[in-house]
Amino acid sequence: MYRCSDKKRTGVAAVEFAFVLPLLFTLVLGTWEMGRAIQTEQVMVNAAREGARIAAQGQIINTTGAYTQIQATTGNPNVRQTVLNYLIGAGFPNTTNVVVTFQYQNGNTGNTNPYQATKNQRFSVTVTMPYDNVRLTNLNLLNLTTLTSRVDWVSMVDDPFTVNTTVPTWAQLP
Repeated sequence: MYRCSDKKRTGVAAVEFAFVLPLLFTLVLGTWEMGRAIQTEQVMVNAAREGARIAAQGQIINTTGAYTQIQATTGNPNVRQTVLNYLIGAGFPNTTNVVVTFQYQNGNTGNTNPYQATKNQRFSVTVTMPYDNVRLTNLNLLNLTTLTSRVDWVSMVDDPFTVNTTVPTWAQLP
């Protein structure tokens, strides 16, 4: 049986702990920061998806029954505000310097708003946020400056159609 009565061995555990503590502390903080970055990335993907979902509609019918065109950054509703509302609702109240980009993927530079899309036209919504907005500590162990998420989507606007409002007449048979 081992006895700790040897005077030369007293305090060894404390010294070993003092040497291991900085490494252990760095590993725990690194894991915490990595988890925060992954969680933030997932929330940003969901926010971009919500922006793309509203953009895919092209236009909606508002509460008064009138058609409202969905725009990228202006009007109500719009893609940018939808993304920012999702981020705020998910617990990220600091949305300063968040950049939301709506872009058609086919190189169509003439159209810049979702309501200008044609059926099945591909577009993307990109969300870029400074890491300082969501960082939990002042340590930047991952050396991150920005986080970016992008979703690709397809416009679901309806094909244009017209309704013939004339009622057909019936000819009597002889």
